[in-house]
Amino acid sequence: MAETPKDEEVAPTIEIPTADVEKAAELILTPGFVTKKDLPKMKDLAWATALSKAVTKHFLENDDDHDPYVYFEQFDFAGGDIDSILFNMDVVPTREAALQDLADALGEKIVVPKDNDQETY
Repeated sequence: MAETPKDEEVAPTIEIPTADVEKAAELILTPGFVTKKDLPKMKDLAWATALSKAVTKHFLENDDDHDPYVYFEQFDFAGGDIDSILFNMDVVPTREAALQDLADALGEKIVVPKDNDQETY
């Protein structure tokens, strides 16, 4: 007999409304990224992650005209804020560009590491 997974092992299924997927897909094409400014529910990491999967699925299954390289990332900002961005690597070619776009969109300040500011263990 198979064991039943413990509650903490089962991730809740998050349903992303079709309208949110379509809005995000449109933004992925132009300007090339989506933030919580566009879809406030992206404040929640689990929701933003589910949105990323839903948008990727949308392009694979429902849009024969576009094949963007959709990427999801979280970044830290000055003051401790952590925010998410879903971006099209065909439009926003690097993580650094995505970080800058996210900072600009949300009015955040990017933390610039000092030289040799890394601890080793």
